[in-house]
Amino acid sequence: MNPAQAAVVNQARYSQGTYSAGGDEIDWSYYDTNAVPAAVGQVRYFVNPVGAGGKTIADTNMIAAGQIPKAQHHRVTHLKVFYTTAAAHGTADVQNFYTLLKNTVVEFIIANKYYYGQWCLQELFGVASLFALTPSAAGDNIPLVSPRFHGILPFNTPIQLAENTNFELKVTYTVTPGGYTPTDKLMLSLYGKLSYAT
Repeated sequence: MNPAQAAVVNQARYSQGTYSAGGDEIDWSYYDTNAVPAAVGQVRYFVNPVGAGGKTIADTNMIAAGQIPKAQHHRVTHLKVFYTTAAAHGTADVQNFYTLLKNTVVEFIIANKYYYGQWCLQELFGVASLFALTPSAAGDNIPLVSPRFHGILPFNTPIQLAENTNFELKVTYTVTPGGYTPTDKLMLSLYGKLSYAT
């Protein structure tokens, strides 16, 4: 192959790959956010898409209520968890937060399978120890006492969510989140490989 022929072959290769007639596969997270309740109870995730129940793109990127859209397949390899406070909390709330992590359970529910997985928030956050300390000076901020913060649970067996599959994650708060307001937010994210038709 002479240089001119090689140039033609390379040019053809460089102009391909962005679009595929057979569909694409990308790294993707479907995420959803809800307020931490002021009392014991359950909160359902991934059941309200953008625009429903006041949800914005900052809260969720679901486009179908409680299901994977048509012509999509999501291979979930990790569950991620994020907690955001709406305001600064006092020292007493450190123990309140630890109690929340220990006594809150997340369940992955798929239609006709029911429980696909159950975890307490303490496990999802990767907190091996929950030990609150009295500050040496009043008002000092106490960080999470743990050997490692993770917040990402990798699945040994990926969860397959085919098109139109109905699913949800249910968060059960078994104790009242003492000291917290309903404006604190808990986000759950389903990370993996999304295949979709183009």
